[in-house]
Amino acid sequence: MENVQHLIQLLQSSISPIILISGVGLLLLSFTNRLGRVIDRSRFIVNELKDGKDDIKKIQIPILYKRGRILRSAITSISFTILFASLMILLLFLGYFTHLNVEIVFISFFILAIMGLIISIILFMWDVAVSLKALKIQAGDFL
Repeated sequence: MENVQHLIQLLQSSISPIILISGVGLLLLSFTNRLGRVIDRSRFIVNELKDGKDDIKKIQIPILYKRGRILRSAITSISFTILFASLMILLLFLGYFTHLNVEIVFISFFILAIMGLIISIILFMWDVAVSLKALKIQAGDFL
């Protein structure tokens, strides 16, 4: 009966990293959607430039490329968050079944997961700022 109680506590402890993965997954979906829009917009502008239309759009290409790089970094960072949260779950079960002390490694993975999340949010805010810069360039006469 005592083993069952320990197993229940183990399962309860693994819920937090699972919830973290779920929430971060939604952010990852948002980031990949933004990256897709940047890529689609870039392709559209490049095709228009090949047709000789609207040279003002040449200014947007470097901005869109910069946004793509920022979003790639945000996606990488948030993917590391998911990786470390998954490793935390694995460590919980590994520590339970092998009776190894995994506390320091677990805490390290938690810190790395949160750092990845923070970095990805900062990069997301940077992307929003850069996208507003692009809007200002395109709609400058109307602002």
